[in-house]
Amino acid sequence: MRDVTKLWSAGYALGATFENTVVVSQDRVLNAEGLRFVDEFVRHKALDAIGDLALAGLPLIGAYRSSRGGHKLNHAVLCALMADPTAWTTVDAGRFAGQAAYPVDRAARRRGQADIAATLAAPVFGPDVS
Repeated sequence: MRDVTKLWSAGYALGATFENTVVVSQDRVLNAEGLRFVDEFVRHKALDAIGDLALAGLPLIGAYRSSRGGHKLNHAVLCALMADPTAWTTVDAGRFAGQAAYPVDRAARRRGQADIAATLAAPVFGPDVS
């Protein structure tokens, strides 16, 4: 709640209402109906990370673990990953999955919808198994 005036004056969150936003003040949720899910804040963080990492431009195959993450940290991780070409490789989705993972939807293409990329950016290192 303390940030709403600053956001609005900067031109952000102009469509925010109690119907489409969880409003928090101090230590309580102000929405009359409360949260939709007990873990709504965690779900939001996970969705933020997925959206931020999608900015890589290709689907990513890998593991991402974050502690107290946010948009700034997600951006820094993605920049660091892409800045080191030895840390990732692009693979053909069909070769990776053993088959065409994302068949081309020609009807969707005619309707002007985007296809899911047929290549994937894959890390060249193994997952942390600790």
